[in-house]
Amino acid sequence: MPYRRDVEPSPLRTGIVHAGLSLLVFGGVAGALGVGIQFSGDPSAAGPRQQLALFETVDDAKPELKSRLKTDASDTVMAATLDDDGYAEVDSGDEPSLGVDYADGSEATGTGGPSDDPVADAANVGVRINGKLVKPGESYGEVTAIVSLGSVPISGMSETINGVRLPRIAVDGRAPAEAYARPFANPGQQPVVALVVGGLGINATHTKSAIEELPPEVTLSFAPDAQRLQYWIDRARASGHEVLIELPMENYDYGRMKMHPQTLLAGRRADVNVSRLNTLLGRASGYFGVINYQGAKFSGDADAVRPVLEALSKRGVALVEDGSLEDASFDAVADETRVRYVKASSPIDTKLTADDINLELLELETLAKEKGAAMGAGYAFPITIEMAKIWTSELDQKGILLAPVSALVGTTPAELVDGDRVRTGSIAPAPVKPAG
Repeated sequence: MPYRRDVEPSPLRTGIVHAGLSLLVFGGVAGALGVGIQFSGDPSAAGPRQQLALFETVDDAKPELKSRLKTDASDTVMAATLDDDGYAEVDSGDEPSLGVDYADGSEATGTGGPSDDPVADAANVGVRINGKLVKPGESYGEVTAIVSLGSVPISGMSETINGVRLPRIAVDGRAPAEAYARPFANPGQQPVVALVVGGLGINATHTKSAIEELPPEVTLSFAPDAQRLQYWIDRARASGHEVLIELPMENYDYGRMKMHPQTLLAGRRADVNVSRLNTLLGRASGYFGVINYQGAKFSGDADAVRPVLEALSKRGVALVEDGSLEDASFDAVADETRVRYVKASSPIDTKLTADDINLELLELETLAKEKGAAMGAGYAFPITIEMAKIWTSELDQKGILLAPVSALVGTTPAELVDGDRVRTGSIAPAPVKPAG
C-alpha cells in the first residue's frame, strides 16, 4: 500500500476563509435586524425632529413696525401668513427685513411719531444700522467713515539736532499736539470717554489687531524700541488712530526685568534725562504726545520731572499719564511748565478677566456722566482689545461719545478743576467742552 502524506494547510488561506465566514455570518445578522426594524419600528420614537426653513418664518402675531420717517401718516401694519411650505407671505409687498432698527426717541408704539421728551427725541431720531445712528441727511458711509490721518512728518514741524529728528512748534504756532491729533467735535455736548491702548509694536499680531479692530477714536501708544516703529505708526494713522510714544520711567522695583537703556531716572541731572528724552522722541514722527511707561519713582521726583516737561512744552508735545501712578508730580509741574497734559482715571486691565475689565469700563461711563468726560488706559492684551471693541460699539446707544485722548488734553492742572466738571487732569480740552 503506497504511503500518503497530507499537505499542511496554508495559514494565509485559513485566515482568509475564516474572515470571509465571519463577515458573512455577521452581515447576515445585521441585515436581518435592519429589515426587522424597517418593518416593525416606530419612526416617531427615533429621536427629536426639527423642521428647518431656508428663510425666517413670521409669527401670526406680527408686531407693528415703526415708519421709517416721522410723519403723521396712519400706521402701516404688515400682515404675514405662512403657506404650506413654511414660507412667509407679506401682504404689504415690501422687501424682507434687513435687521435695521428705526430710532425715533420714543417707545415702540408703531406710530413713528415724536416722543414726550423733546431732548431725547432730537438726539435719537434716525435709523440705527449695526449699532450706528444715521440721522436724516446723513449716509451710513459718512457715519462709519474712517478718516485717515495725513502723512508725517508735516513740513516745518521737525528739526534735526545731532543727527536726531525731533518734533517742534511750527513758525505759524502749530504744535505737534494739535497737528498730529485726530480731529474731533462734540456739537451735542454729550458725555465723552477716551481710551488709550498701549504696549504696541512689540507683538505684531496684537498690534495689527488693535489697529484694525478698534475704532479710530481709540488712541494707540507704541513702545519706543519696537521694530519697524515708524511703519506701525504710519499704519495706525492711516486707519485713523492718533498715536503716542511711551517714555520708560524709573520704577521702584523691576524684579527680573531689565531697565530700558533710555529710562528717565529720578535724582539725575537735567541734561541726562533731557538727552534720553530726545533719543526717545527721535525714534519716530507723527505722535501728538507721550505717555509714561511705569515711573512710580521718577514721577515722584519733581526736580527730575520739571526739565523733562519743560522740554516737552517747548516742543509742543503733550503728556498723558496712564492713571497707574500714586503721588506723581506730573499735574503740579504741568501747570508750571504749561505743558499739555491729561491724566487717565485708572487703568482698565490690571486684572486680566473679562468681568474685571468690564467693571472698569462701566466705571468710566459713570464718571463721564458725572463729570462730563473720563479716560481709561490699557495694554494690547487680546482680552483687553476684545472687551474694548465690544464696549465702544455700545457707547452710542448709551448717549456717550467716544473721543480721542487729544480731545481731553489741556494746560491746567487737576487741582484747579471745578468740582462739577471733568477731572481728567485738565479743564482746557482744546477741541471740545466735554461738560457742556
